[in-house]
Amino acid sequence: MKEYDNRKLFRPNLVPSTLSKQDFEKVYALLDVTPLEFDCGTLCGKLCCREYEPGVGMYLLPGEEQMFSMEEPWLRWAFVKAGEHDFPPDWKDDVAFIMCNSDCPRDKRPVQCRTFPLMPYLTPEGELQVKLDALSGILICPLVKQPHTYPLKPEFYTAVLSAWRILIRDPLIRSDVWRQSRLLDQEESSVWRGLLGR
Repeated sequence: MKEYDNRKLFRPNLVPSTLSKQDFEKVYALLDVTPLEFDCGTLCGKLCCREYEPGVGMYLLPGEEQMFSMEEPWLRWAFVKAGEHDFPPDWKDDVAFIMCNSDCPRDKRPVQCRTFPLMPYLTPEGELQVKLDALSGILICPLVKQPHTYPLKPEFYTAVLSAWRILIRDPLIRSDVWRQSRLLDQEESSVWRGLLGR
């Protein structure tokens, strides 16, 4: 993965999206709600809101780059070929990957940071739900590790579900949600999950 400091000289050929900037603005506004009544970052030292290991960051959804100028001083940008990474086969171009130089401004965080620790889930019949993100959250997030101790607010579930209903209108985003859902199915049936008491 190559990082780019001078974005004015490089414009990647990003995976296209059918969603407009207005769609993403609506999604961001829906997600201006927190998972708990207090700052969940106090439980983990804001682990998911900073680069806790070198190179840790977040892939943007197709079209989400519209919400950024690519000149944010708090972000580093990289672009990867979707076909060389774990993306659906219908993602043919580049995918934007962002890493925080410091704590990211909360009002600027991308979709998947806003919805964490929930993830979208499509049932085998195609019904959209949201579930705790056991794929990426089980090792770092107290809300995923101890869901009964830290129950998420119902309005957070509702907001996340509403946001993903908009996002999966894009066929490529829906394709990725389908892929992640099948990975979660495999994860939930794996032997090691029993060892974690989940």
